[in-house]
Amino acid sequence: LTLDEALTDDSVALSLGYLRPTGQSDSTGRAILFMDFSQEGKADYTSFSLIRTVWYAIHVALEDENAQKEGIVIIVKCVDSLRQLGIKTSKELCGNMQGVLPLRLGCFQICHPPSFVNIILKIMRLLLPKKLRSRIRQHTGTHEEVIDLLAIYGIPKSAVPDIWGGDLNLEGHSEWLEARRSIENGRY
Repeated sequence: LTLDEALTDDSVALSLGYLRPTGQSDSTGRAILFMDFSQEGKADYTSFSLIRTVWYAIHVALEDENAQKEGIVIIVKCVDSLRQLGIKTSKELCGNMQGVLPLRLGCFQICHPPSFVNIILKIMRLLLPKKLRSRIRQHTGTHEEVIDLLAIYGIPKSAVPDIWGGDLNLEGHSEWLEARRSIENGRY
């Protein structure tokens, strides 16, 4: 998958930064990705375009040999309101992800979820396989408390988005895309 070939028609969905590698690993070597559900529906794109960008982010994270062996961890920013929730896209994404890649999912670390997300997660947990159910964690409290909770799971402050008091700059996504384009075109 490359930006200029397989994802040539996905520039709008790519620009959202819906799922992006942080370029960092947790204490066990799993690649850390950041998923921002609040970006859903903020532009005109197809659900399949967004799904392709998710695949791209996962493939980039899996370029790291440790991530191939140990897996990935996804830090999640939830939607801000129920109106933002793209149920169709989320359902298609889950359907596309199931059993397709030999991907080891360490955990979904859901940070600062609104109260309605707790209800949704309780329902989802009833439908998810036991193994996946145990890999969803919610963290609430102050930004410092959430950073401390993430640190318990081996996630450094440098991989926590700056919107929560971490050091990961979320504004640098377009620069990251350009850096990826240079790597893919052989211009290191």
